[in-house]
Amino acid sequence: MTGNIAFIFPGQGSQSAGMGKDICAHHPTARFIFAEADEVLERSLSTLCFEGSDAELSLTVNTQPAIVITSLALYKCFIEKGGPQATFTAGHSVGEYAALAAAGVVAVQDIVRLVDSRANLMDSACPAGKGGMAALIGLNCSQVEEMITSLDLPNEKILDIAGLNCPGQVVVAGDGEAIDLAISRVREFGGRMGVKLNVSGPFHSRLMKSAEDGLIQKLSETEFCDAIIPVIPNTTAEGTTNQDQIKTALKSQLTLPVLWEDSVRFMIDRGVTTFVEFGSGNVLAGMIRKIDRQVRVIPVHDSATLDAALEELC
Repeated sequence: MTGNIAFIFPGQGSQSAGMGKDICAHHPTARFIFAEADEVLERSLSTLCFEGSDAELSLTVNTQPAIVITSLALYKCFIEKGGPQATFTAGHSVGEYAALAAAGVVAVQDIVRLVDSRANLMDSACPAGKGGMAALIGLNCSQVEEMITSLDLPNEKILDIAGLNCPGQVVVAGDGEAIDLAISRVREFGGRMGVKLNVSGPFHSRLMKSAEDGLIQKLSETEFCDAIIPVIPNTTAEGTTNQDQIKTALKSQLTLPVLWEDSVRFMIDRGVTTFVEFGSGNVLAGMIRKIDRQVRVIPVHDSATLDAALEELC
């Protein structure tokens, strides 16, 4: 017995050169999804994903649509080939947009437009190199809150908790100097290390306020539907099918922390025993194994892992 299944979609930091190339080489459905994105964006996202460098893919304006479209191409192939439907769906940060498409909340074309707008708004709010994010290993939320207070940063040097990913890993975001200071002093507060994340901005922090304001307008122009399966928004960590609740959560997602550990526990508490991760790499799998080693996480990132997942689940 498989038990309840959740579909999960990774966020920024999971990108890699060549992402999506293999699945498109083997499946017309994946090629169609990428072609659709190229048409909507009026630029070749497919070429960027298949042939672009890691440096190009690490830029926010490229990373976010690349991650979401790759995830959706993999997901669509899984469903087309008879993969079972999920009980819940969730995505980490920008991955939540892929989860919304999988839940039937927003059409794929509109998801592409929203993610592209989101990426540009976030990049404009704090251009690449001006801020960043770091994972503080070995600390819990209260310890990081104490650290931020103790650092006594000037008002213009923002440092916020940006994500609670799994036990012993708290993500912070903010001004570059504040990030460097937190990493250098993490051991003073009981942590083991601080690691800068492969992102180009201080996401899920107060430095994204202008992007949040701009995104509200874009969301108001987009048609939403109630979800066909419950979505777990990052900012609430509770399931909902209500389109208004989902839209409200998206509005605040840019400046509030990602409650990933709580989201995973919510699904496990409601009977999820298997998570299927659609996207480049297995970032979410690593987090979930630290949350609960009893559940399965099945990665789907190319044609071989797609076939393996279908064989295991069908």
